[in-house]
Amino acid sequence: MGTQSSSVRSLPIFEVALVIVATYFVFQFLAAASLIAFGDAPTLIIGELLILVVPLVYLLGKKVNVWGYVRLNLKPKFVLIGLGCGGLLLFLNLLVSDVLTYFLGTSNAVEASNKLIVGLSVSPSGLVAVGSSLVLAGVCEEFAFRGFLQNSIFRSLSSGKSPRLASAVAIVIAAAVFGIFHFDPQGVYTISAFVSGLALGLIYYRWNYTASATAHASMNLIVLALLLLGIA
Repeated sequence: MGTQSSSVRSLPIFEVALVIVATYFVFQFLAAASLIAFGDAPTLIIGELLILVVPLVYLLGKKVNVWGYVRLNLKPKFVLIGLGCGGLLLFLNLLVSDVLTYFLGTSNAVEASNKLIVGLSVSPSGLVAVGSSLVLAGVCEEFAFRGFLQNSIFRSLSSGKSPRLASAVAIVIAAAVFGIFHFDPQGVYTISAFVSGLALGLIYYRWNYTASATAHASMNLIVLALLLLGIA
């Protein structure tokens, strides 16, 4: 299994929780304001950046070595691992979504999201905005939920528990929060995001942020391609 860097101190878990709560409200409020001010396409990009900004500012304020803390490693092998995991993640996501749709019905939230993506992608500028937002989802969401939240929980717990147990707890909690950020009243999108979060948490734990961010982004881009081809 992957190892967490011990060169960076653990952060107060209460502060970490407050950062995530603040991230949620900043995202909800400013994304809504952006939608009114700028429209759909810019808001897709702005919304993803908003998920990154609060944890990043917090880490910088704590004078933490950010890239060391979140375990960024840009060696090509981790990008390749992420690309391979992205295909497996897509298969898992489609399987879980099909099962959930069978039992819970078609998700209006997912349908609306897919319709928006396809509608924006008919123009070159819209396609660039959609593609950029999907890549940023991998970069920004993995930074917040795996590099910051999961990693912080692991560091806080690992001193008093076995690394495997601490990692399992951290992965589940981060995945649950990830699901909440993808809230769907019908549950399909939320549960699907939770399961994907578990998989991404394992990827992050086994390798690093580069692998999980690449897997997340590549899965999103494959979904976009399938939607535009009328397959998904």
